[in-house]
Amino acid sequence: MKIFTVSQINRMIKDLIDNEVILEDITVTGELSSFSVNRNIMYFTLKDNDNLLYCIKYKATQEFNVGDLVQCRGNIKYYPKGGKLTFSVNQIEHCGQGELYKQFLMLKEKLSAEGLFDERHKIPIPRFITSIGVVTSQTGAVLQDIVNVSHRRNPNLDIYVYDAQVQGSVAVRQVIEGITYFDNYSDVDVIIVARGGGSLEDLSAFNDEELARIAYICNKPLISAVGHETDYSILDFVADLRAPTPSAAAELVTYVNKDLIQYIDTIKVKLDQYIRDQIEKIQSSILASSTNIDYNINELINDEVLLIKDCVQTIDEILAKNIDSTIHRVDIALNTLDKLNPIALLKKGYSLVSAKNQPVNYKNVNVGDEINIRTADMKMTAEIINKEKL
Repeated sequence: MKIFTVSQINRMIKDLIDNEVILEDITVTGELSSFSVNRNIMYFTLKDNDNLLYCIKYKATQEFNVGDLVQCRGNIKYYPKGGKLTFSVNQIEHCGQGELYKQFLMLKEKLSAEGLFDERHKIPIPRFITSIGVVTSQTGAVLQDIVNVSHRRNPNLDIYVYDAQVQGSVAVRQVIEGITYFDNYSDVDVIIVARGGGSLEDLSAFNDEELARIAYICNKPLISAVGHETDYSILDFVADLRAPTPSAAAELVTYVNKDLIQYIDTIKVKLDQYIRDQIEKIQSSILASSTNIDYNINELINDEVLLIKDCVQTIDEILAKNIDSTIHRVDIALNTLDKLNPIALLKKGYSLVSAKNQPVNYKNVNVGDEINIRTADMKMTAEIINKEKL
């Protein structure tokens, strides 16, 4: 039995393709399902109902969109270094729009006419969010991006995950179930539906009419974070907010503690100004009234006494009301700050573990590394003797 190296197999495949005359100077028609341009080199994919063909064109100057139907002329090439079969295109021409893109435009027009995209139906995103529900694949990098960004900005933010496939035959049903689940889950303030970028067919689950209607009737704020910034889906138009990327969605829904402190300070300034304005109005009223005393000294003295009593009572009521309101707001703010205090969490028995001033995760520590452990009442240094990925 002869044993081949990878390089030998790749060279044989290349020789077979290079010597196959039928694969030279051929014309292929298909739908653009994805493409990108880097330094005038166009990387794209042609598709039909069943298959994909990876393509490349040098000196690309034409403008194309996902969903365009194109006709390409060139040669089939095999690149041994990457082990990849590619259609090297010399000439490309528009032929119209692909079927999948036509379906996308038709559904978009239909739902827009029904008012599903109207801004007046969109729910504002709360300013201070304490918990989010994320509908995405539990094993994908998208979820990790959201968790990293959210906890970097606010470590006390609660993140709940509904594991859903974001591509394939069951994706639509599972994403719908995830939205419905969080819509009925009282501990979630906002819902994020997320997945990474991809071609038009990769994102087809998010161009589904039933999913769009479920998103439309969702009672909680819904953020669509599907694909890259240049990718658009039907869900983007129905959602209460579209985030250009999953990481951007995490940025939008999280706040840092200094934002809350600044908000409380703003309320305090407005409250102080209101009290001063009320006192100035009462003082002005007393001063204006005192100028009439000379006309009827006896009668006006009695009137002024009554007015002063009323003014004093008004001042007392206003001060009491505003002081009570201020105390109540401060109590709420202090309670919120206490909940956000990392030390409070440590007092519950948790510990903060770090290495080289960074939170510990599976990737940034190894066996033998020193780690720092912080509890509510002490600091410790330990050495990792074992590491297992969960």
